[in-house]
Amino acid sequence: MSSSLWAGLDVGVETTAICVIDDTGAILQQSSCRSDLQSVHCELRWLRRRRRARVGLEASGTVALARGLRSLGYSVDLYETRQLSKFLRVRRNKTDAGDAIGIAEAGRLGASLVSKVHLQSLECQSLQSRLTIRRYMIRQRVAAVNLLCRQIEHYGGRIARCPRSLRLAEAVEREIGRLFGKTSSPLIAELRRLARDCERLVAYQLELDCELRRMALDNEICRRFMEIPGVGPICALSFYAAVGDPHRFSRSTDIGCYFGLTPRLHQSGLTRRVGRISRMGNAAVRSLLVRASLTLIKSGGGAGALQQWASGVEQRRGRGQARVALARKLGVIMLTMWKKGEPYQPGPSAAEP
Repeated sequence: MSSSLWAGLDVGVETTAICVIDDTGAILQQSSCRSDLQSVHCELRWLRRRRRARVGLEASGTVALARGLRSLGYSVDLYETRQLSKFLRVRRNKTDAGDAIGIAEAGRLGASLVSKVHLQSLECQSLQSRLTIRRYMIRQRVAAVNLLCRQIEHYGGRIARCPRSLRLAEAVEREIGRLFGKTSSPLIAELRRLARDCERLVAYQLELDCELRRMALDNEICRRFMEIPGVGPICALSFYAAVGDPHRFSRSTDIGCYFGLTPRLHQSGLTRRVGRISRMGNAAVRSLLVRASLTLIKSGGGAGALQQWASGVEQRRGRGQARVALARKLGVIMLTMWKKGEPYQPGPSAAEP
């Protein structure tokens, strides 16, 4: 019977350290090459035809390389960065070659201790990148508008609340005329330039939101998600991109833990302490699910059973825990709908997915 082989790759910006070990831990190969697909493939070519050979990488920044190796026929595992770093910390000295050995050992010994990360499809990764760009652009817009309003307030002016208005420049121009009259100064030119930049960011966000909404409506799965009260196109697309393959979850209830919506548990001897939610996983999807749950609690349109269930939790535990519990339940409902290919069914069954 052929022995199993594990290859560990410590991927750096310029070079990648490679180590291959067998099922006894003996090192069969140690080398270093450039951090590109062809160079790594040349070093590992002899492993591609081995059925019991696996290649392990740290998940952070190695998705493109992992996808390329998988397309060439390698069995690739991506390990969760936080847990893998703790596994590698047992070594006294930290070197690239030592990390490569540790990653290979993580495949051989720590498969049950170090979590594996799902390798996203190119479609989901592209969608998630667009959503990330949108979040960054919104932060830039909010920061620019706040800066503009605060600077005008320093001189006794005030801009009405219009952070997403395409007429922000007009409001700024009126305040400049009222405060400074017809005088001209470098400050006034900078304020006008900042106002135009804010309007461009607002216009870009509106255009991007229209494209994402059209994308969500064209996607059958996201369209079913949007039937749930409180779930909009951004929430539906973010959930779709983060999950990718619903059948990798054996139980739909595991989605709550995956997005960090389940409480931490510390148990030792007679001590058992349940803490706050873990906040692991995709923070953007977690935030959107909580926001959707808050919208559902406030409106409740077409979701009577879910709203009643959340109201019961709120009476027992408070509004904050009810909001998180409903967000976790929404995630379970969405994953169940996806796996079964069914539309949203409001009513008593929705409260018990």
